[in-house]
Amino acid sequence: MSVSAETGGDLPGLAGWALDAFAESATRTRDRDALMDSAFAALFDLYRATTPAHRSSPGFREFVSNLAELLAQGNNPDRLGLYVVRSETAAENGRHEGYRPACWRRSMLQILGDEFVPWSVVLRPRDVDAITRIDDALAEVAVDAGIVSDDEVPSWVPDSHWWWWEPVRLRSGGEGAAPGGVPEPGPGTDPGPQGHETETVVETGRSED
Repeated sequence: MSVSAETGGDLPGLAGWALDAFAESATRTRDRDALMDSAFAALFDLYRATTPAHRSSPGFREFVSNLAELLAQGNNPDRLGLYVVRSETAAENGRHEGYRPACWRRSMLQILGDEFVPWSVVLRPRDVDAITRIDDALAEVAVDAGIVSDDEVPSWVPDSHWWWWEPVRLRSGGEGAAPGGVPEPGPGTDPGPQGHETETVVETGRSED
């Protein structure tokens, strides 16, 4: 499948890298944590390189369909479940300098569900339920987190990812809601792409090498 984008970025390459990473995770029996971490990193790079308009294009929707198939194959259902378990552990141990890595993992799960494939499609019900426990754990440890100001929150973080701002909110007296408010327990259905300002075609095929 081919992609044309006016962003200057290599969207076909990034899309192919993400699909290849999840394909490798589906088939390789070793390095399960490292493979899933690498796959999420590839998906994050694609997310950063695209806009809502890109993610509404027919080519990108084809990429999402291919991604959903891969996430249901081989090792990936178990490894996604393990990623959720590891994220819950990271949140429970997220005081001080452990808070930022825990936020990162939580945001990767949210980006997967919001921007690519809904949780209800790729996560088992028990894993979706576990995300609520992750949020509860982050809220509990946020008071001791290493993030002390808004400037320490990465610029790419959406307002709805309240866990990044919760430590600052608590230090300021804990009044009001975190930016964006506390999100719903989890994306159960595809929220649908946002923004259709520009025409974009994205090449999202995975390499066969």
